[in-house]
Amino acid sequence: MHETLTSRHGESGVFARWPGLMRLTVGWVGGPIAALANQQLTYVANMWACGHGHHGVLHVIPLICLAAATGVGVLAYRDWAMVGRGVEDEEATVATRSRFVSLLGMAMSAFSALVILAQWLAVFVFDPCMRA
Repeated sequence: MHETLTSRHGESGVFARWPGLMRLTVGWVGGPIAALANQQLTYVANMWACGHGHHGVLHVIPLICLAAATGVGVLAYRDWAMVGRGVEDEEATVATRSRFVSLLGMAMSAFSALVILAQWLAVFVFDPCMRA
């Protein structure tokens, strides 16, 4: 008599309420937020690294942000696996929406990881004390 939402609708029922929706949202926007945080924190730490001579700090920031973007991509992959790992889109169901947003989260995380790697490459190429 007391069926849970998950048992009635399968695993996709998890994504019909706020905890599941929050997981999907984090999987979707977490990667771009990590890329933006990487850019901002690198700019902020650049002057400090130049003044104190600790250039290695500028490599820690992209490493942490890359780990965050990768972790968010893994979260999106787990969400996609939870709703069936398909790509069908014939029905307008919670599972179809969750599958689409999970795939979008994996793609956004992958692109964000590429952006972070490109920004990290600039840290290798340019000296923090270089001025125009």
